[in-house]
Amino acid sequence: MTEEKYTGRVRVTSPLTTAPAHVRRSVRQEIDESTGIGEVYMRSLIRAQLRAALTVAATLMLSIGALPLLFLAFDSVTEMHVLGVPVPWWILGVLVYPGLFALGWVYIRQVERAERDFTELVEPHRPDAQ
Repeated sequence: MTEEKYTGRVRVTSPLTTAPAHVRRSVRQEIDESTGIGEVYMRSLIRAQLRAALTVAATLMLSIGALPLLFLAFDSVTEMHVLGVPVPWWILGVLVYPGLFALGWVYIRQVERAERDFTELVEPHRPDAQ
């Protein structure tokens, strides 16, 4: 019996070394290709917009939607007149509109902030791109 001794190096390789290197994809590519990560980003944007819409709707229901209950609960309000016009008419015809304007303004600011944050995530500002 002869014993052979090998003193050279042996190179061990993995069959996965021929696989392409992992290329980092941008958020935009993830969204365009509808990957799982892209869908998470889109769901977060839609969720933020839905949250803003539901907040506005709830505020509208609790404020303006409660006015008929106020008029039913306090008959004295419905009987009061200012400059010959009933107070409920003043409330519904004059006071409601600034509140609606403010509510719309808050909603637009919330939605634009969510879109701006999403755009910043998708297309981050690069200092070398200026």
